[in-house]
Amino acid sequence: MDKYSEIKCPNCDGVILLEAKQLLAGVRFKCSTPTCDAAVSLSNASYQVTDDAMKAFETLKNKL
Repeated sequence: MDKYSEIKCPNCDGVILLEAKQLLAGVRFKCSTPTCDAAVSLSNASYQVTDDAMKAFETLKNKL
């Protein structure tokens, strides 16, 4: 998965672009609105759950 996903900023309704593998690597993604300081990252407790989900998704995708 090399494409970015787009989510709505919880702070200003702007756009936050993120890439799942980079998110798992600990990268923080900032809101694209210049005046907003919101950012998205994974908490330590979420890494394993997210990694497992991404692996399951890739397995299913490869079966198609």
